[in-house]
Amino acid sequence: MINFLSQIKIYDIFDILIISCIIYYIILLIKGTKTIQILKGIFFLFIITFLSQLFHLNTLNWILEKIFAIGIISLVIIFQPELRNLLRKLGTEQILPFSTLHSMQINQILEAVNYLAENKIGSLIVLEKTTPLGVYAKSGCEIDGIIDKRLLISIFYPNNLLHDGAVIIRQNRIASAGCILPINPSSEKDYLGTRHLSAINLSEETDAIVIVTSEETGRISLAQEGKIYEGITIEELRKKIEIAFPQTKE
Repeated sequence: MINFLSQIKIYDIFDILIISCIIYYIILLIKGTKTIQILKGIFFLFIITFLSQLFHLNTLNWILEKIFAIGIISLVIIFQPELRNLLRKLGTEQILPFSTLHSMQINQILEAVNYLAENKIGSLIVLEKTTPLGVYAKSGCEIDGIIDKRLLISIFYPNNLLHDGAVIIRQNRIASAGCILPINPSSEKDYLGTRHLSAINLSEETDAIVIVTSEETGRISLAQEGKIYEGITIEELRKKIEIAFPQTKE
């Protein structure tokens, strides 16, 4: 044991740490997607292959070898959307938190959302995290203003020229308003409106949190990691935001 430890060099430790970080980051990127389920299936096939070789099950081993030979091409096709998103995230996401949100600003957002919901005013508020949303921010009108409930309410007030778009919040400021978000109609969610669909799509492409208020029902919804949480309360919304932005005190 002592001889083994004496052979370990400092660069070996760095090598292990770097590989561990890469694997951990990849797991974070694919967590909650269909990719993780497929990887479980591949891991299961590897176990069967190992056992077939161990017990000399030649026929089974031959079949599995053929499956893996064809499977490499199939995996590239199956994982094409995930690989594209993985490369995009690796090129855009930051290692450290890109955006912050303090408790005072959270209170202002929640008070605005509560007013908008009670008065059935449609709204779309995006909270940026680690994925920069500069492309979407440029599609709207630059505000660069303090987060104030009165400003948020006035932006989404009916007949305002910016009320149909989204507000993007980053680094404790309102970056832009009237922003255009990606929308990909889905037959599975055809009961949802444009705001809700665009919120889901943005949360699939980035790690942003998107708040939606419905002008028809006044319900509050939140999109995160490609999922939509409909009809949540202000307190439930507060908890989700505070979990996403743990450093909320100034």
